[in-house]
Amino acid sequence: MSFDLLNIGKNGILAHQRSLQVTGQNINNANTDSYVRERTEYLESAYGGLERVRVQRMIDEFANRQLRTDISKVSYYEANLQQAEQLDTLLGDSTTNVASSIESFFNSLQDANNDPGSVTARQLILAEADSMVTKFNDFSGYLDEQKSIINERIKLSTDRINSIAENIGNLNERIFASQGGSDANGDTNALLNQRDEELRKLAELIEFNVVKHETGALSVNLKNGQPLVLEDGRFNSVAAKNNPNTERLEFILEKEHGAGKRSEFLVPVGDIGGEVGGYMEYRDEILMPTQRRLGQLAVRIADSLNTQNQKGMDLDNQLGRKLFDLTQTSAQGLGYDENTGNATVTMNVLEGNSESFPSENLQVTMTSATDYEVVAVDATGKPLQGAEVVTGTLDGAGNADIVRYGVSLNVANTANAGDKFLVKPAESAASEISLSVRRPEDIALASPVRVQDGMNNEGAAGIEIAAINTPDDYYDTANNTLLPGAPARIEITGQTGNAYDLEIFAKDGTSLGTVTGTTDLSGVFAQASLPDPDYEVDIKGEPAVGDEYTIEYNLNGFDDNSNGQELSDLQRQQLVRRDGAEDYEPTMTFNESYGRLVSDVGSKVSQNRVLRDSAVAVKAQTEALYESQSGVNLEEEAANLIQYQQAYTASARIITTSQTIFDTLLRSLG
Repeated sequence: MSFDLLNIGKNGILAHQRSLQVTGQNINNANTDSYVRERTEYLESAYGGLERVRVQRMIDEFANRQLRTDISKVSYYEANLQQAEQLDTLLGDSTTNVASSIESFFNSLQDANNDPGSVTARQLILAEADSMVTKFNDFSGYLDEQKSIINERIKLSTDRINSIAENIGNLNERIFASQGGSDANGDTNALLNQRDEELRKLAELIEFNVVKHETGALSVNLKNGQPLVLEDGRFNSVAAKNNPNTERLEFILEKEHGAGKRSEFLVPVGDIGGEVGGYMEYRDEILMPTQRRLGQLAVRIADSLNTQNQKGMDLDNQLGRKLFDLTQTSAQGLGYDENTGNATVTMNVLEGNSESFPSENLQVTMTSATDYEVVAVDATGKPLQGAEVVTGTLDGAGNADIVRYGVSLNVANTANAGDKFLVKPAESAASEISLSVRRPEDIALASPVRVQDGMNNEGAAGIEIAAINTPDDYYDTANNTLLPGAPARIEITGQTGNAYDLEIFAKDGTSLGTVTGTTDLSGVFAQASLPDPDYEVDIKGEPAVGDEYTIEYNLNGFDDNSNGQELSDLQRQQLVRRDGAEDYEPTMTFNESYGRLVSDVGSKVSQNRVLRDSAVAVKAQTEALYESQSGVNLEEEAANLIQYQQAYTASARIITTSQTIFDTLLRSLG
């Protein structure tokens, strides 16, 4: 009996000693984030009585899994907002945004229209134009820096993911090996804590699912089901790559197939989650669209002002020239890896005809060596739903005008059928425009022609300039006059009721055409079928037979601001295309285009901020649930310490009692 008591006391002392050790370990790790509190479980032998104790981690696997998901969501929104809020602030700041600079430029233009002969007023226009260009350049440069920062963050994150995946794989192996040791519980629990901590670190970077196996190992799968860490400790690596070779890095899973064979799987941005997914979503949904829309706006402002200035006359009696240089906005096509030809693709702004210039990237597909398809694509390179596919054939020099997208295309060298190229005509445009005029005299505020009613006219009508079109072949700028073949005189030759006959004469007196029986004297040159007239006129009122109207070169028209008003009116005209997938006609003013850019960014920031706050609140609840099970409660541990200490003392008394009985027995035997 004393032997049984001795054995019982020994087992009790060892068990309670272990419980005291576990309790002390819990207390010492109360502030260790990765630690999961432990409890001893007393196991009964097959013959009754205490056999041994087993140390268990007190963890709720559901709460642990949910906590990792919540960590991924919070990291996703915080990474997105970390960058997006900076951009939103800059877009809305009056000292840094482009809209204020555009407004100042058009205000200076209107001031100059009040005194068109003033060189000082024209100099202010140039100063504001230069400031506007600088704002475009600087803001686009800032967005380029943001893009580089995001790419660096993505590369660093993929390196961290690979390192963590390797650590989890190694821990899988060590956990499996530790389960057969004499102190398996202690070693295994410490390793499980380490693995859970690695999983939480991984959750900050990406979102994933975990599958637990009977061996104690875990498989880690990406959100789309692709395996990252395998049960046996092997892991697949991830990388940041792109195809074609653009600055838009993509998340790639590289899988081993043995014998050095590897295959790559593109992980869609929506399936990444975590910090990496947040950065990529910011880049694709906020940063890149902002830069492209900024480039589109810069192109449309510059090209519209260039086109209109070329229709006017400057202070030197010369036709206006381009105010801005768009030659550096040329975009090189990025060939896909699957291309088999050696062709190179270049796109330029279709100057003077860029009304349909989109903010989206364009994809060029060669259907033969000379035939092409062009379509607007989204961030992943897929054609936009509803986007027009423009088809055509290159000319002998490899050129084509893609009017539906406001660009010109050039294909050099040899293209094979199926070769594809991604072109980003708007992305860098805002950083590439520049001011091409430096003389205030070059601003063309005047009209190149003026009209006059005949001094001997008897009717109650007057001639007005209806439109100034792109200069072609009506002006002799070397001699400050009209060319001999330019329409210069209109004569009313007949009248029947309210219908009129008229004849149009060139400057050299040659008849250019007649109009018979017209009741509408608007657009006279168009009615006479003059080919592509550089200017158009209307006759307003009721002329009389024999009345004449003349058109002449606007020599020394220094106080004329008619073209200046046309330049000012551009600010209120719809000149910017809304979407590459919508109708190609422009539907937004300059201010509306920039306002849409700002509102889209602000809307996404506001939406993500709400989602972030919600995710943080959910995470806090999950953490509380997790800590209620796995966290160390010092008051509870203190009570346990007293309990196990008393149990240990009682077990020691059992041994003492057993020894006393045994000694008594020996003495009784003599």
